[in-house]
Amino acid sequence: MLHKLFTDLHTEVEKIPFKVSDSFIRDNQVVAVLSGGTEAKFVELVREKQIDLKRPVYLLVSEFSNSLPAALEILSFIRQRKGMAKIMQHPKDIIFPEESETESLTRAPLAKVLKNTEKQRLGIVGAPSDWLIASLVDKKAVLKEMNFEIVEIPFEELSSIGVVDPGMPGAEAIFERMKEIVNKHQLHGITLRCYDLFKAVKNTGCIAISKLNDFGIPAACEGDVPALITLMVCKKLTGETGFLANPARITQTGEILLTKCTIPLEMTAKHEFTTQFESGIGVAIHGELEPGEYTLVKLAHDMKRLLAVNVTVTRCQYEQNLCRTQVWIQSTPIVSQYLLTSPLSNHHILIKGHHAAKFWRE
Repeated sequence: MLHKLFTDLHTEVEKIPFKVSDSFIRDNQVVAVLSGGTEAKFVELVREKQIDLKRPVYLLVSEFSNSLPAALEILSFIRQRKGMAKIMQHPKDIIFPEESETESLTRAPLAKVLKNTEKQRLGIVGAPSDWLIASLVDKKAVLKEMNFEIVEIPFEELSSIGVVDPGMPGAEAIFERMKEIVNKHQLHGITLRCYDLFKAVKNTGCIAISKLNDFGIPAACEGDVPALITLMVCKKLTGETGFLANPARITQTGEILLTKCTIPLEMTAKHEFTTQFESGIGVAIHGELEPGEYTLVKLAHDMKRLLAVNVTVTRCQYEQNLCRTQVWIQSTPIVSQYLLTSPLSNHHILIKGHHAAKFWRE
């Protein structure tokens, strides 16, 4: 059975990226993940018993429209439920690889990673985005393990500014309201359900997220609490601000394209402002990083596993059918295999410098 997943924002991608045989579709559970924002639709297929997680699931992806990022989140969701899934980037990409080599990449975090001597307050403006199906946290566990208190903030505290200017003045107005929310609730970090801004205020949170990070307040997109916690852990252990990104393309040789419509400007060598990818409205950032040494980091949703690997930024690019900041990193084939077989989630954090050892040594 073949299922096609795409959102209303990506109607241009209704066709699957490559053909697989009719017999393969007949004999297997095949899901063409054609765009981002489709993860909740996959959950509906499971709930409606159109997908059985006791059987392998094949996820067809393309190189565009956040297809692969959505598939990574779906893959993480399936694995969290002890299921099997395979990301297919090519028609013959059907063999399930051994995962033993990737197991050493993610390990139990050290106490210094998890423990905070003082309680810190993390704000969620609105609920986490519907597509973060593998990135939800246990709020009581976060408080117990890391001394982080989750503060739920109604989306109306932000959206009550009403429709704003569609350009930079509107983006700055969203930033100013976010600062007010941080001060009002005495927050140490913040994440927001940013895609709801498109309809509510007719602009984006990309500038607000960027500037909050530049001002030393860790801020994450899409209500993603594990990503926010990872940003805060990176800041605590290394002093570095992080770029929250989607792995949008992955090669077997360890090359990974990271993309997002926002990035802290302090990390960029140069930048320009454009519109947000999926909506085509508001203000987003096309930033370019200096080539050199970086670290890719992610803490799991349950805080039991951590990825921290040294990588190299090799180049940046710009294509219309991707999130606006587009950065190529060189890792290793094992890191590529980790992402394609057992990722902790979609969102990962990139920080300047080789810091992996700081996460693994006391």
